[in-house]
Amino acid sequence: MDVHSRRAHAGFVLLSVALLALCTLGTAARYAAVTAATLIPLGVFTVQVRRRHGPCRIGWIAMALGLAVLAVHNAHNQIALASTGAPAVGHLASATLALGYVLLLAGGFVTTVPYARRDAGGMLDAAIIGLGIAVLIWGLVLKPAHVRLGSSPTTVAYEMALVLLVTALTGTVVRAVAVAPEARTPALFLLLAVCATNGADMAFTLTLDPTTGLAAWWASALCVTALLALTAAAVHPSAPALAGPESTTSGLTRARLVYIAAALSVGPLLGGVQTLFGIPVDAASLSVGGLGIISLVLVRIGLLARWHADAERRLRDLASLDALTGLANRRTLTQHLAGLLDRVAAGTARGAVVLYLDLDDFKAVNDTYGHSTGDRLLTSVAARLRGCVRPGDLVGRFGGDEFVVVLEGERAVDGDPVAAAVDAALSEPVVLGDVIASGRVSIGVAAAGPDDHIDAGTLLDLADAQMYRAKRTHREVPEVRATQLPSDEVAPAPVRPDLIGPPVAPPAGAPERART
Repeated sequence: MDVHSRRAHAGFVLLSVALLALCTLGTAARYAAVTAATLIPLGVFTVQVRRRHGPCRIGWIAMALGLAVLAVHNAHNQIALASTGAPAVGHLASATLALGYVLLLAGGFVTTVPYARRDAGGMLDAAIIGLGIAVLIWGLVLKPAHVRLGSSPTTVAYEMALVLLVTALTGTVVRAVAVAPEARTPALFLLLAVCATNGADMAFTLTLDPTTGLAAWWASALCVTALLALTAAAVHPSAPALAGPESTTSGLTRARLVYIAAALSVGPLLGGVQTLFGIPVDAASLSVGGLGIISLVLVRIGLLARWHADAERRLRDLASLDALTGLANRRTLTQHLAGLLDRVAAGTARGAVVLYLDLDDFKAVNDTYGHSTGDRLLTSVAARLRGCVRPGDLVGRFGGDEFVVVLEGERAVDGDPVAAAVDAALSEPVVLGDVIASGRVSIGVAAAGPDDHIDAGTLLDLADAQMYRAKRTHREVPEVRATQLPSDEVAPAPVRPDLIGPPVAPPAGAPERART
């Protein structure tokens, strides 16, 4: 930590101590402390809004607006205290307080969306557990207090919504503290902020004097603590890491299942106990809390179902696709061809055509430039093949540098035009960075019609044999293998013959080939 940072930390600590001490010096002083504590994060968030970009900026704007509205609310309180000796009451005071908290919560939700997307399961589990705790707090502590105070239905509804939302948010922040070690300090500050907010709300309800409209001084101190902790979380250097955690396990462990089951049981158990002991049951809070928990559980189940479907799809892809090129693998090609031949035999398909392709110079490229370049050549060839076949044709990698195209139709009408398109697509050299490699292939074509009784393996063998005949023909004509451009050359498009360098010497013992 440099000198500037140490001074900033020391100044922040001294300011916090001063504001908390101010809360003990009387009603006017503590409300002034709350007002000052609101202006500090408002200034910080206003600066942060100018530095933020992307969707998260909307969340920062909402939080800054929420703090501005709370500042108006606190200023209104200051005016009321100066004139009447009591905090402000009425529609304006209630509206500004509610709107400020709504904007803060909405902004916090928007800014945590990137985090929640990468740890959706954990965040939902934490929110479910938090809601279960909130139902208990409301039913056992806060609702009886509001009954004693004679609070209006609007006040009760607002307080209940605030407790449910903030306590659920507390659960998600606890989750962030647990799984984001690189951002643990700002996460702990954020946890302190939400816990202090919840504590302040409870303190105002439990210690409120209906006659004066004032609560205990430490309720204001908790408000100051929440606002200062929010400021510290926002300005901490590692705060951006909160928006980008590593992906974490989203499965349901036994412990999580127990916690979620307990959260689901809270409402019914609380209602049963209250009925058993003759305590009035707050059906509204139990219904709202229960619906919130059930809704989150349903979302959690939906996520699990989606993850299960994604896992099945990935397993199918692993079983049916080539890992390097993304084309169909040998097993998939053979099964597809067998099914096509069955339809040909049944008279529901005109015929089957197999193109068997083998790269002429893959071994030379692989031996000279390494397997990485060889893999890039294979993926480039695969991309060209995808671009020159018809929508219903199946392209696959049969193994090594061999590719197969399975077509439905007749050789003259369907197979030969596609073979010509493939040959043309792969006749141009392939530019792989500073390496120019030959993508030329030898193509063998075999076809089967309704009168041919042939299986997939035999048809593939026939196409393979035709491919080797074509390869022998290729050995009698000049070929382009591979060359490496000088470091200051830029690969042209199309490739000029003058950039084609000397051929790569074949390995010892390899068949002799014609060379340029």
